Amino acid sequence: MATQNGRLGTAALYASMLLLLFVFIGPIIWFVLLSIRPADMFFTMPPVLVFTPSWDSINYAFGDPGNNLPQLLNSFIVAAGAVLLNLPFSLPAAYALSRFRIKGRKHLMMWYLGLLMAPPVAFLIPYAILASAAGIKGSYLSMILILQTLTIPFSIWLLRSFIDEVPVEIEEAARVDGASTATILMRIVLPLILPGLIVTSMFAFVFSWNNAAFPLVLSNRATATLPIGTLRYFGTAGVTWGFIAAAAVAAMIPPMLIFLALDRYVVRGLTFGSVKG
Repeated sequence: MATQNGRLGTAALYASMLLLLFVFIGPIIWFVLLSIRPADMFFTMPPVLVFTPSWDSINYAFGDPGNNLPQLLNSFIVAAGAVLLNLPFSLPAAYALSRFRIKGRKHLMMWYLGLLMAPPVAFLIPYAILASAAGIKGSYLSMILILQTLTIPFSIWLLRSFIDEVPVEIEEAARVDGASTATILMRIVLPLILPGLIVTSMFAFVFSWNNAAFPLVLSNRATATLPIGTLRYFGTAGVTWGFIAAAAVAAMIPPMLIFLALDRYVVRGLTFGSVKG
């Protein structure tokens, strides 16, 4: 009886896992199929699962006329630029908040957390006015700068949890030998938290890559990112689902490749320092 109950429990567990897998993976598979489905089968009911793939939607998005191809490059420029600008500020800040007794540190960390919870539009309007006044609206720089309002607080929270895991005794020994704070940070702490730094950079890149609110206002036709190009397929004359699916699938590929290429750092990073305050 106990064995039978155990088998039923195992079967229920696997059934629950398959259901969750279907909920999370199902929409992605559906979009991939939609990107290669012939146009006359977009709205076939019941959906046709076996068909001859058509590359018309992908060719239109990235070949001829290929409007999404430069937007793909723009997304990479903005996301990579946001990460490169993010780390030089967030790493020293996270180290200071981890190691030094800063008055109001707890309130400062909560303020950073509040920034992450704020809707992007709360930053968008003031920054759009400032970017126009500075003459950089429509440039990559304007989008990279405004992304820092969210990526830096996130990176500080994450990096601080990794730095907290580094034994202070190592730094004290180096300080006795005459090492400065900058030397300790760059030559001792940084190598020890390298998996955490890579994980932080990956999440900051993905967040910047997927963000559509900021480029929607701050980009122009030449600097528009891929999420903006995808949104433009929602036209007044109708929704072109095939082109949307092709652009969306292409947008998913770079973050997936990054996580697959650096998966060992993700595992090491997430076990090295948990996401905690």
